[in-house]
Amino acid sequence: MDDRHHTADYKQHFSPLLYLQSFYSGIEGNPMQDFLTTKMQFWHEVFVDGKIKGRRLLDIGTGPSVHSVISASPHCDEIYLTDFTPKNRAALKQWLQGDLQHSFESFFRFVVNSEGKGESWDERENQLRGKVSGILHIDLRQADPLAPNIMPTFDVITSSLCLEAAAEDITEYENMAGRVAALLKEDGHVILYGNIGEKLYTVGDHSFPLIRVKEDQVKSVWVKCGFSITEWKQKVYPEFPDTAVTGLKGSFMLVAKKLGKPEHT
Repeated sequence: MDDRHHTADYKQHFSPLLYLQSFYSGIEGNPMQDFLTTKMQFWHEVFVDGKIKGRRLLDIGTGPSVHSVISASPHCDEIYLTDFTPKNRAALKQWLQGDLQHSFESFFRFVVNSEGKGESWDERENQLRGKVSGILHIDLRQADPLAPNIMPTFDVITSSLCLEAAAEDITEYENMAGRVAALLKEDGHVILYGNIGEKLYTVGDHSFPLIRVKEDQVKSVWVKCGFSITEWKQKVYPEFPDTAVTGLKGSFMLVAKKLGKPEHT
């Protein structure tokens, strides 16, 4: 792999705050409101019935945003957030300490309103903060992605828009999926959110390439890695207005259960 793409681009050019302002400034009134609503609804629907749960959850490639673990937070005791870049991990630590110059209020409100239990958005945010047990470095290009941290396998793994950004092609995507599988307990669940057709996204004046994935490719990869796909949600979008996202055709949510020895090694 060309480290200039993943290391230099993300470590030198990626701005966590600009990314948050561009994509996660809030749901209501956002040019991408339909996209964000779909994303948060997908996460809500996966976790609302409480069937997917466990003591320890790992979120892979969290970035500077915690939106992808809000719905999961009542169903796990320990939550570990991860990212490749020090700047994103620093942003997560700032959020954990209440010092991040960005609010996720809109996303917490969406979740608690969807659940309808009378919980306030800031109560849920504080609950999530209390369950974050670590903010770790991760590199899916390595055989042991969490090294040098030594961690037991997890009950639940979540990830949003990470593997498409980390991999150079679908073969490497599959290799990375295999490493994700190794971090999960047998009978554990992986919940993966991704986009169909997206080839790049832009933060400020810098564009970051993605591999374009299709439904059949994604499903095939996770089956090869030893999973049974239990749920697949997909939404196709009309043409977006001129936004920072290029090539986006739709979004998907995959829920899969880890079986025995995988075909992929």
